[in-house]
Amino acid sequence: MFLSTSAAMAQARQDSVIRELSLKEVQIHTIKKSKQPRTAFYQSSMLASTEDILARIEGVNLIRRGPVGMEPVLRGFSAGQINVVIDGMRIFGACTDKMDPVTIYTEPVNLKSIDIRYGGDGSGMGATIGGTLNLKLADALIDSNARFTGSLASGYYSAATAVQNVLAMNYSEKRWAIRFSGVYRKGGDYLDGENKRVNFSQYGKLNTSVSGKYSLNKNSVIKADLLFDDGWNIGFPALPMDVGYAKARIGSVTYERNDPVAFLQALEAKIYANSVRHAMDDTHRPAGTIHMDMPGQSHTAGAFLQFRLRSSGKHTIRAKTDFYYNSVRAEMTMYPPDAAAMFMLTWPNNHQMVAGIFVEDEMYVSDKSRLGLKLRVEVAQAKVTDDVGAQQFSIMGYDVQRPVNRILKNANISYTRFLSSVLTVYLSTGFNERSPTTSERYGFYLFNQLDNHDYMGNPLLKNEQAWNAECNLLYATKNLSWKLSVFGSRVGNYIVGRTQSGLSVMTAGASGVRAYQNIPSATLFGAESSVNYQILNKHLIINNTWKWLQAKDNEDTPLPLISPLKIMTSIRFQHRTLFFQAESEISTKQDQINSDFGETFSPGYMLLHIRSGYGFILKKNRLDFSAGIENLFNKAYADHLDWGATLRPGRNIYGLITLKF
Repeated sequence: MFLSTSAAMAQARQDSVIRELSLKEVQIHTIKKSKQPRTAFYQSSMLASTEDILARIEGVNLIRRGPVGMEPVLRGFSAGQINVVIDGMRIFGACTDKMDPVTIYTEPVNLKSIDIRYGGDGSGMGATIGGTLNLKLADALIDSNARFTGSLASGYYSAATAVQNVLAMNYSEKRWAIRFSGVYRKGGDYLDGENKRVNFSQYGKLNTSVSGKYSLNKNSVIKADLLFDDGWNIGFPALPMDVGYAKARIGSVTYERNDPVAFLQALEAKIYANSVRHAMDDTHRPAGTIHMDMPGQSHTAGAFLQFRLRSSGKHTIRAKTDFYYNSVRAEMTMYPPDAAAMFMLTWPNNHQMVAGIFVEDEMYVSDKSRLGLKLRVEVAQAKVTDDVGAQQFSIMGYDVQRPVNRILKNANISYTRFLSSVLTVYLSTGFNERSPTTSERYGFYLFNQLDNHDYMGNPLLKNEQAWNAECNLLYATKNLSWKLSVFGSRVGNYIVGRTQSGLSVMTAGASGVRAYQNIPSATLFGAESSVNYQILNKHLIINNTWKWLQAKDNEDTPLPLISPLKIMTSIRFQHRTLFFQAESEISTKQDQINSDFGETFSPGYMLLHIRSGYGFILKKNRLDFSAGIENLFNKAYADHLDWGATLRPGRNIYGLITLKF
C-alpha cells in the first residue's frame, strides 16, 4: 500500500527535517551565492579554505601540525576511524606523518557541499566507527539562459603575507556544460600573537578542476570530473620535516538517472581512479644529525552503484554496492655523515581490496514517526607484496605476505518523531566496525613528534568495534532553528601505541619504541548545539554553535587529542549588498590530558573577528569588496589539538575583491 495522501503532503517538510538531523551539510557558494542564511557563517569569504569551513562546524575539530594540511576529527574520531571521501570516492594519503589528509586536495571553489554523517549514519560510504566526511564536487550547470557565468576573486592576508586567487567559470549549451575552477595560494612564515615569526610555516598550492556534463535525455546525465592539486614547500613547524611536494590526480566518470514516477527512482554509477605522491623534506631545516628523504605514494581505483526504489507501502529502499583497490608505499633513505646511505621501507608496498554492500530501509510508521534501518557488510583483504618489507617484519616474527581477510559488520537503527509542527526528536543507535590502517598494520619505525617515540605496526590487530548512540532535538520556526545533540560511543578493541622495552629506537633522540595494540575499551561522550536566529526582516542574523567532548580508556585515563569546550558566536547585519559581521571564538582550558602521549595543559582563549563587505551591481555583473580583521586583539594562543603548542597567527588583516559575471 502506497503512502497516504496526507503523509505524502507532509513528506516535503519531513524530508528537510530528516536531512538536518541525519547529517550536517554545508553548502558552498562560488559562482552563484547560496541563499541559505547559515552559509555565510561557515564560509566567511570566497577565499576561505576547506579547513576554514570545517573548523566552524559543530562536531568537527582539526589536528594542526602546520598552517595547511590539518587532519579532521569527528567527535573524537580521526584517521582510519572515519571515512573522508571526495564525491563518494575513496582516496588515501601518501604521507606516514599524516601531512596530507584527503581534505587538503580540495578547495571550496570545486565543491558544492560538505556532508558529514556521524557514527553509523556514515556507513553508506564504507565501514566506519566515527562517521563520514563527504566533499561533494560541484557539477557543471546546464542552463540555456546563462551560457557563460563565472567569478574571480583575489585577496591578501597580512599575517603570512599571503596572496590567494580563485577563479570559477561555467559554459553551457542546451544539452551540455563544462565547468573550470582554479585556486592559487602562497604564503610566507606567519607572525604569531607575540609578533614573532613562526619558522617553517610557509606554503604554496595550486588546485585546478574540470567538470563536464552531458544530458542524455530529460532523466539521465553523464558526468566527468578531473581534479589536480599540487602543493610545494609546505612548512610544518610542529614536525621535524616539511613537505617538498604533494601531488594528487583524481578522475571519475558518473552516470545519473532520476525519474520520480519510475520504480527505479534514482540511480548513480561511478568509476574512478586517483593517485597521490608526497615527499617529506628536511633540506631547509637546520643541519641535523642525519639528512633523510621520505617519499610516499598511494594509488586507488574503484567503482560503486547506488539506487533508490519507489516507496512501496511503508518502505523506501536505498541500496549500494561498492569496490575499491588501494596500494601504498613509503620509504626512507638516511644519509649519515661519512657513511653509506641506509634504506628502509616505512610502509612496505602493500595493497588492500575492499568490497561492500549497503542497504537502507526507511519505514513510515505513521504521519508523525519514521523508523530507519541501515546495514552494511564489507569484505576486506590486505597483504604486503614487497619482499624487502616482508623481511623487515619477519624480524618481528610476522608473516605479512599472507593475505589477511576481514569481514566488517555495520548496523544502525534510528527513530524520528515529529512531536509538533516545530519540534522533532531523532534517536539513533548502532554497532560498527573498522579495520586497522596501513600505519597501524604495517608501519615500520614511524616517528611521532608529539610523544617522541618510534611506532611499529602490528599485522595481528583486531577490528575496532563501537556501539554508538545519539539523541537529537530540532526546533524550527520561520526565523529560528535550534539543534541539540547528545551522543556517546563505547569502543571495544581500541587501538593505541604501547611501549616495547625490547626494541631499539631508529630515530636519534627518540624516547623509545611503541607498537600498536588493542586495549579492552574506550568511552567517548559529548554534546553539541547550533542556533540560527533571524530578526529585523532577516537583516540581522545570529549564529551560535558549541561543541563539548570527553573521552577515556578502560583505565579511566583521558584519551589524547580531545578538544575542550568550544563556543563560536556570530552576529551579522546585512542590508542589500552591505554586510557587517562580528564573531567571538571561545575555547576553555583542557586539563584532561594524556601526559604519556606527550600532551600538556592547554589554557583557554577568546578571540574576536570582524568582517565587512559591500557590493556594486555593474549591468549584469557584480563587484564585491570585503575586508576583515581576524584575532583583532592579537591574542597569543594555541589550540589543544595543535601539535607542539605552536602559536597560531596573531592579528590578521585581510582584503579581497570578487567579480561575479
